[in-house]
Amino acid sequence: MKKNIILFVLFMSLTSYGQKKVYYTEDFKELASAKDATYYSIYQESKDGTQRTTYYLDGTIRNSDQFSNLRKHILNGESVNWYKNGNKESILLYTKGKQEGIQTRYYENGQIKRTENYKNDEFIDGKCFDQNGLEIAFFPYYVKPEFPGGMQEFYRYIGKNFKSKNNAKGLIKVDFVVEIDGSLRDFKIKEGLNYDMNVEALRVLFNSPLWILGKVDGKDSRVKYSIPITIK
Repeated sequence: MKKNIILFVLFMSLTSYGQKKVYYTEDFKELASAKDATYYSIYQESKDGTQRTTYYLDGTIRNSDQFSNLRKHILNGESVNWYKNGNKESILLYTKGKQEGIQTRYYENGQIKRTENYKNDEFIDGKCFDQNGLEIAFFPYYVKPEFPGGMQEFYRYIGKNFKSKNNAKGLIKVDFVVEIDGSLRDFKIKEGLNYDMNVEALRVLFNSPLWILGKVDGKDSRVKYSIPITIK
């Protein structure tokens, strides 16, 4: 009897963590079913957090990530991305949301493309290679887009052009995308004050001078960006 109880408790512990399947569009908007979906993700809960594995509809794996806190999107462990042909695209390591250790990216043919060493999310050193495995001059994988003249000039622009509609004070946080042509699009208020002040923040950002482009793996790219605007 005691043995049966132990086995029952063990079985319950193994099955207490849930698993769910979620369908997504091409730009990762959640769907209720597979209709119009491009991807689906399997979420597996464990005592260490959540394992999310994403597939194309035909079952080909796309990426796998381990989160210590999925809601806050805190990566913890190994994150792997695959090319459609099944070869690995990247293996990235995280500790409590920060890059840690050797991050490796690959060409589609399986050859190592670059390695970068991080400690506590700080870049230490790295190497780049061509498709034949020969080392080439290093360049950063990710370059943030930038307002002309830097952030000091950006906030000077905000201060000069933001017209307060009322006496509200505080923080407005806006997400947006810096397009290939340097313009800003896809605005989203993540944290706001009130309708009039939020609209004014969007107006000023929309009319911003063109930004210096961001780069991903050496190529000009659309880059998501988040900016805080403090109203005093």
